[in-house]
This record gives sequence, structure tokens and C-alpha cells, in this order.
Amino acid sequence: MILPGGVVAFAAPLWLHHQQPFLAPFDQQALPLMLATYVLLTALSWLSLPLFWLECAIIVQLGGFVTWRVGAVLFTPDLDARAAQLAATLPWVIVALLITSWVVPERASLSVNGIVVGAIALLGVAWWPAPPWTAEQVQLMNVLLQLLMAAATVIVAQTVVLRRHPLISVRARQAIQDAHTDVLTGLPNRRALLHALEEHAHDQRGGLLAVGLLDVDHFKLINDRHGHATGDEVLRRLAVHLRGQRHAQPGSVVGRYGGEEFLLILRVPDPSSAHDACERLHRRLANEPLHGLNVTVSVGLVVTAVFSSIEGPTARPSIPLPTAAEDGYSLRSFQVC
Repeated sequence: MILPGGVVAFAAPLWLHHQQPFLAPFDQQALPLMLATYVLLTALSWLSLPLFWLECAIIVQLGGFVTWRVGAVLFTPDLDARAAQLAATLPWVIVALLITSWVVPERASLSVNGIVVGAIALLGVAWWPAPPWTAEQVQLMNVLLQLLMAAATVIVAQTVVLRRHPLISVRARQAIQDAHTDVLTGLPNRRALLHALEEHAHDQRGGLLAVGLLDVDHFKLINDRHGHATGDEVLRRLAVHLRGQRHAQPGSVVGRYGGEEFLLILRVPDPSSAHDACERLHRRLANEPLHGLNVTVSVGLVVTAVFSSIEGPTARPSIPLPTAAEDGYSLRSFQVC
């Protein structure tokens, strides 16, 4: 994007100057050189040249061009409309700083931009005339100060972004995690479970997928007799057992589907393995009280084959399942218990 854009940016003024001359002598010399350089870099970008060298060339060319242009305007006394020529350099400076911050890694880009702005400031100090000043000198000084202030603003903004970027990234990751986590149990919530189901349905590896819906028996009675706080603690303790199920079978997903319902998504070698896993979980929960209460669960299980197909489903599931035949996939049910 940068290289073809640079070709256009340098070619357009030259074409307009050919129609109606307006470029200063410096631009008449510098723009053809920059155009030729960017055409060459664009051609080299299609070769196996390391990207690092292309990026360095872009930064050196842009930084050198804007510094060279500022120096040429300041130290050419007989140049017509020097203040206007210097003002025309401002967009080039801003573009050079922004492209550097985009192309070069974070801390390095700040250093490179600081060098460019520092070089321009040194040119200004070297040129700065002694009073009394002429009207042209005052105008040039005003434009130069505005140019330096605009460039410094870009660097300050870049510094603020660099300092806040880690915090923004942490908060963004935390927000994503919160959006996919059940607050009460810490397990994946319904949104995360549906996303996991969709990923499994589009898994090109195929194989068998077991989906179990676990429901706490008579959970309303627990809330009515012992209070909602106890009911919440029962769900938390149950979530601990379900995490153990997830660790026992790598690649499985266990989460809270809603209320007292939990969903188990397991990759299994055969239907009996899924049935055995649910039976083990059922027996363990039946033999171990949750928050001092004897709690039992019921599990509805379906085992499906996920495979790529363009014809759609070849067999009706035993229970309603969200088929994805439109996307080139189908689900075939083998067992319900």
C-alpha cells in the first residue's frame, strides 16, 4: 500500500507541473528522484528481497526527503514564496511520521521519528536569524514553529498510544474472556459453547462428537428449601467436577448452558466411550455430596459423526440437532441414552 501510494504521490505533482509549471527548483530535482526510487522499491517488493530492507528503504527515503526539503527551503534565500514552500512540507512530515509508526516496531518507530523531528529542529536552530527580523523571516519562523509543533504532537500521541497499548490489550482480552465466561461457575457460557459447537461442526478432521446435556435433578427444590445461595454453591461445586471431566479428556469443552443445565462436548473414538464418560460422571456425583447435599444429575447424550459432505444429511438424528448441511456438513446420530 505504501509503495504504490508513494509512486502516485510523487508522480501527481510532476504531471501537474508538466501541465502548468508551479514546482520549486528543489521539487523539480527531488520528486523525480523519489519517484524513481519508489518505482524501483515497488518492483523489488515482488522479489524475494527481505521485507526488513524494503521497510528501511521507505523510512530512510521519507525521512531524508522531508529533512532535505526543510533545509532547502530555509537555506535558499532567493526562493520564491519560501513560507508557502515550507508550509507545503508539513503534510509530507506528518505522512513520514505516521508511516514510520506503522511500519517500524513500536519503540524503534518512536526513536526514528524523534531523529527526524530532531534533525528538522537542528536545521531550524542553524538557520534561525538574529534580530531585527524581516517580514519574510518572521513568516518563515512562524511556519517552522507550527511544523515542529505538529510533528511533536504526532510523537506525543505516539508515545501515549505506546504507553496505553499494553493496558488496552489487557482490558480487551479481559473483556473477551468475560463475554465468554459464566460469572457464577467460571465455566464457558452459552455463547462460548455455541461457538465451540460451530467449530466442531466445521472440523475437517471428521470423527465422532459426543454432546451431553447435564441437568441437576429437582434443582428448584434445592433453592426453595435451602435458599438460592445454597443453590449457587451447588452449581459452583458441580462446576469443579466438570472441570475435572474436561482435564480427564483433552480437547473437551464443558460449560454452563443456562440455569442448572451444563453442556459437555467431547471428542470420542466410539459411542460407548461417550456413554462410559457420562456414566462415570453420573456415579461420582451421586456418591459425593455437593455442599452437604445429595445431588443427582440427568444426562442426555447424543453421539454424532461430523464429516464433510455436499449432499446434506444422510440419516435423521435420533433427537433434533442443528444440522449444517447448507455449509457442506451433516451430523449423523448414532446413540441417545
